[in-house]
Order: sequence, then structure tokens, then C-alpha cells
Amino acid sequence: MKSWAGLLRILGVAQLLLGAAVFACVTAYVHKDNEWYNMFGYSQPYGYGAGSAYGGYSYSGPKTPFVLVVAGMAWIVTIVLLVLGMSMYYRTILLDSNWWPLTEFGINVALFILYMSAAIVYVNDTNRGGLCYYQLFKTPINAAFCRVEGGQTAAIIFLFVAVILYLISAVVCLKLWRHEGARRHRELMEQEVKQILSFLKQYEGDDRPREEVSYRQLKSLERKPELLNGHIPAGHIPKPIVMPDYLAKYPVIQTNEMRDRYKAVFNDQFAEYKELSMEVNAVLKKFDELDALLKQLPHHPESIYEQERISKVLQEYKKKKNDPAFLEKKERCEYLKNKLSHIKQRIQDYDKVMNWNVETY
Repeated sequence: MKSWAGLLRILGVAQLLLGAAVFACVTAYVHKDNEWYNMFGYSQPYGYGAGSAYGGYSYSGPKTPFVLVVAGMAWIVTIVLLVLGMSMYYRTILLDSNWWPLTEFGINVALFILYMSAAIVYVNDTNRGGLCYYQLFKTPINAAFCRVEGGQTAAIIFLFVAVILYLISAVVCLKLWRHEGARRHRELMEQEVKQILSFLKQYEGDDRPREEVSYRQLKSLERKPELLNGHIPAGHIPKPIVMPDYLAKYPVIQTNEMRDRYKAVFNDQFAEYKELSMEVNAVLKKFDELDALLKQLPHHPESIYEQERISKVLQEYKKKKNDPAFLEKKERCEYLKNKLSHIKQRIQDYDKVMNWNVETY
């Protein structure tokens, strides 16, 4: 009950009690309406009208049925809202929707307007449209119509208190709408954060690559030799050109035995490359998905709590993306790709030479 929705339910109970009190107090003095119509009928009292003996006051008779209809209709709508608000459907479905708090706000505004109209009509009835303020109307016969009983005063008080309560309910509905919107936004962000953290934790237990290849050796694959034209400046030390190890280890094939050995190495390491390539590509695909997901997170969080959580997620994400184990696997995959391409090219070159020799022969 310690929430905006709980406050609405408390207000609903108070509105039901006030509605019942209004209905009881108003019906207790319906006989005065009958006495008015018995004396004056359903027409204007004699002398009524602009410039008449009563100074032009406008009153055509009590409107008690209107007040009772408003009180009864508001009571039924309020009890429906109260029962609905205490149900599981309200907590699980309606509060998760964007439209319901605004709908409840509209209902409370409508009831506020109806109760305000009923209160004004009832106050107008108690002074008979202002005729009771006119001395010529307050004759001994009409004095009973102008006398306000204690129950009528209580009905007026209950009507205006109900007006205030429905206005407060409308304001609470707006508060509930903003609160639930913020809650849904927070839950969505927490879900995205959990998704990112679960992905980052997924690869914490990955094994190291099977074959150790130093970072310097793999980076040397991308290096290009430095070419200098003309005179070499004094003191210049050219950068060494580091060749991949497989270039020296797998030279041009000379015999069928070398071809078979190359083929065996290719078949053996191709399975490793294929498995490693699938794993690395899966991780890179996840990183692409996370990049798109991170772009959806707010750049300027509303609270310090959200800012700290997003900052923590970004740090974990950068740490995992630069994880040495993953980078080593990625480089190992690139190394195997170049190595296998080199071996395959050697085998194809040897096969071309052998086929040419056979055709020439």
C-alpha cells in the first residue's frame, strides 16, 4: 500500500464512504422537494422572472434527482476502480501499460466535474436559486423552504470534500503515470545491463590457445618493409623485417614426399583453424550486437545509480573486448589462416608443375 497505486485505493475507500453519506443525506430531505412542487408545481413561482417582484432570480425547482444520479453513478464507478485496483490483473497488466494511468486520470477528472456540478446544484437548491436572499420571498409560508437543515449542511460538506478527493485522485494518477514510466524504463535498462554482463561473463572461463604464438611474431605479419630511396641519413637504423616462420619452414615442394608432408600438416591444422575461426567469429558477432545495444543506453542517465551501472558495464565491456586471451585467439586464427594459405599455394604450385611435365612428356 506504500505506493501511488495504494494511495489511489485509500482515496477510493474514502470516496465510497463520502458517496454513501451524500446519498443518505440528500435522500433524507427529498420530502422538501415534494412540498415545493406541491405548492408551486413544476412552473416558476408567482412573480418570477426578470423585473418581477422577486428581483429576477432564476429558479425552476429542486434538482435533487441530478445530485442522486451523480452520487450513485460515481459510487458505482469508484467501486469498480477499487475492485479492479486490488486485482492481480491491475498489478501485472494495467500498471505495465502506458494508457491505463491516463485513463484513470480522465475518469477521476470526469467524476470531479460531475461532483462539482452536483455540489453547485445542491447549494443552489438550498437557497432556492437565490430567492431565499430576497426579503419579499421569505414569507412565513416560504420560510420552511429556505430553512437549511443539519443533514443538508452535512450533504454540502460531503459533496465538496468528495470534489477535493477526486481532484487529488486525478493528481495521484498523473504521479502514478510518471512513476510507472520511470519504473519500466529502469527495468528495461537493467535487463539490457544484465544481458551485457551475462555475455561478458560467458567467456571468462575460456581456455588459452593450443599453440602459443607471441604477439610480436603475429604483429610482424602486418608489417611492411621500410623502403628508402636515395642517400641513407647518418645514424639511421632501418627496422628489421621479421618474416613469418612458415615461409622458411615450408619452402617450394621438390618431391612427392614433401607434398604428402605438407598435405598432412594442412589437414591437421585446418581442423584447428576451422574450430577456432567459428569461435572467434561468434564472439565478434556478439561484440557487434553489444555495440548496437550499448548505443541504445542513455548517454545522460537521470540518476547517479544508473550512471554508475552504465559506467561499470562499459568498463567490463572494454576489458573483455581487450582481453589478452581473446586477442591471442584472434591472432592465432589469423596466423593459421595465412599459414594454411601458404601451404595450399605451395601444393597447388607443385601440382601445376607436375601436370605440365606430364603433358609435355
